[in-house]
Amino acid sequence: MKEYIRTRHSVYLLTYHMVFVTKWRKPVITDEIGDFMVSTAKRLCDGYGGELISGETDRDHIHLLVSLPPSKNITDIVRSLKTQLSKEVHAHPEYDRIVKKQIYGNAPLWSPSYFVATTGSVSMDVVKQYIEGQRTDEHKRKYEKRSLDYWNSRL
Repeated sequence: MKEYIRTRHSVYLLTYHMVFVTKWRKPVITDEIGDFMVSTAKRLCDGYGGELISGETDRDHIHLLVSLPPSKNITDIVRSLKTQLSKEVHAHPEYDRIVKKQIYGNAPLWSPSYFVATTGSVSMDVVKQYIEGQRTDEHKRKYEKRSLDYWNSRL
């Protein structure tokens, strides 16, 4: 299990599974382009204050397992990753040529959609049990509504 990340003001472990699919699911990601994309994603994630834990490509999509701080907006990160990966692939002449054989004109590399899911080290049932376990008698007393008579009697 990955260790919790500690900063001055937070302790967290936020990991996301992301999948980006090429436009029209065209098989443009060669092994070389895939390796380039994963190393680029690693550099970008580091720049966002996060970490690429794992990355893998297939001919028409990329899977990323990313750890990010709670201060980051996941939709901004996804948008930025897709944009930068596309720009850097197109900036490489050989990779650009391979992509343009399948995806014509000025069409983007990626489909506009994406998949993202949070991951965790425990199941939803364990988290639910933990939260429900917080309902102790002391906790209930601390937050139960008190009548005006109760408060007047304490004065």
